[in-house]
Amino acid sequence: MVSRRSHNDTEFGASVSKLLTEAGRTQVDLANETKTSIPYVNQMLTGRKSPSPEWINIVAKTLDLQERQRLKLHRAAARDAGYEIDLTKE
Repeated sequence: MVSRRSHNDTEFGASVSKLLTEAGRTQVDLANETKTSIPYVNQMLTGRKSPSPEWINIVAKTLDLQERQRLKLHRAAARDAGYEIDLTKE
């Protein structure tokens, strides 16, 4: 039996899902607004694929996020990918 991962399996996926819920949007809306496929968005949010920095910026722009929120998404994706770097501003 194959277990399905939920968007809560990644910090990035959980963060984007929360932002979508707060904005009253869905993964389908995000796919349409970012001109990507629904499966692609789902794979990014469930951790089956790692989001590129460019795609994270597109998501942030689409969701009209403030700079602090955009950086939070970048940090979450980096942690999910196993990066041990400090992405805080100096």
